[in-house]
Amino acid sequence: MKLYHGTDNPDFKLKSVKDGLGYHPGAGPVEFLGPSFTDSEEVAASYGRIIVERDFNSNNPKKYKGLEALKNDIIKVFGLPTSGQDLGEYYRDIADSYKVKLLAEGYDCVIFPEGLKSATNEKTANTVIPLSEEFFNQE
Repeated sequence: MKLYHGTDNPDFKLKSVKDGLGYHPGAGPVEFLGPSFTDSEEVAASYGRIIVERDFNSNNPKKYKGLEALKNDIIKVFGLPTSGQDLGEYYRDIADSYKVKLLAEGYDCVIFPEGLKSATNEKTANTVIPLSEEFFNQE
């Protein structure tokens, strides 16, 4: 399938999340799972003028009803941070652990419906977050 990622950053490099901010600001641990793609070029364009296009064949996607369902599932598995704990660091750690868990269970990506940046609840396209490092190594 063709996937699209929209950005306004001309220096954008497609890579997994290692340090710094994640890809989904405000989405809790989901922001650190990796870059999100959509199967709609229109939805990608709502996130930025520069469109990164990739081919991706999913053999076993983990499907969620929406971004909140994915976020809640991660929190259900790992719990909320303790008082005084660095939130960004905690979310990065549990996102990494959740990704390892999903890969061990045989999933290669997560998928949930979403819409344009201005109306994400419209659910007009699928958001796909590939989990495998091999996805980031293709050119």
